[in-house]
Amino acid sequence: MAIAVKIDFDDVYEIDPESEEMTSATFSTILTDGTITPLWIEIQPPSDLLPKVYNLAFGPHDKKGELDDSAELTHQNYSKVFSTILLHAKAYLTLYPDHYLGIDGSNNARAFLYYRQMLRNFAYLDEHFNMGALKYYVRITRFGKTHYENPFDFTDILPEVVKITKDSPKRVDHMYNYFIFNNKDKN
Repeated sequence: MAIAVKIDFDDVYEIDPESEEMTSATFSTILTDGTITPLWIEIQPPSDLLPKVYNLAFGPHDKKGELDDSAELTHQNYSKVFSTILLHAKAYLTLYPDHYLGIDGSNNARAFLYYRQMLRNFAYLDEHFNMGALKYYVRITRFGKTHYENPFDFTDILPEVVKITKDSPKRVDHMYNYFIFNNKDKN
């Protein structure tokens, strides 16, 4: 898994937009075994819970031809992969300056990875984006007999967006799992 990712919009893979609306694009990445693998970027319509936030999903296609945003790939250059995805997001947000994009950390490991990447690259990302985080959904944290009596830990959800700043804590008690951003320059 990627640990020391450095975001750099000057070091990206070639992006092939699949639609004029920029809601889908592809690029090819190189895995550690040398395999060249296409990745898709999709910008999906907002949910009812966050009506102004379009979901940014990325990953390979599965056997059914659908985007698999939970696939585990070992890239040769994680920095280039994430820089490519975020550069496409920036281009999309330039085209639609009133939109926000959200990235879902589908599990705790991915959510923490995304958060750490944002903090480690804060100075660079802050030049381009306004960034925030929240607990977007309730995770089931109780198991066994009490799982059915009281399955949700409602204290494990923060319904408001927390602005990410250079002083954001490196570790958080309530791990964020959804990250929202828009272009800083809306011109």
